[in-house]
Amino acid sequence: MRIYYSHAMPIYGTKQERRERLLIEQHFPGHEIVDPGAIQTNPEKRRRGMEYCLELVETCDSVVFTRFLSVITAGVGKEVNHALSKGKLVHELQGVRVVPVTEPVAYLSREETVELYVGLRAA
Repeated sequence: MRIYYSHAMPIYGTKQERRERLLIEQHFPGHEIVDPGAIQTNPEKRRRGMEYCLELVETCDSVVFTRFLSVITAGVGKEVNHALSKGKLVHELQGVRVVPVTEPVAYLSREETVELYVGLRAA
């Protein structure tokens, strides 16, 4: 079984990402975790971006996602809703809990997400 780990780009390569991956492994032992943060240098991902990630979602059995600063960023929201539209199981990692999600989620626009990330860099 393959789980797509959907999370905001500022989390990539951080302690938070490692902690979240560990929690996913604990909740879903023996599952392969597909992490878009681990393939940032993949030429196909760099060229096709979100389209490539949505295709990766389709190759997985389920999606586990996290919020960033209490919001769902654009890419994560697109991945979650795409997974739901394809009949995939979706869960939200909330602290140490894994909560099933069955309805489409509201998320920031791409512009709002970029603003959020730029604001973080300026801080």
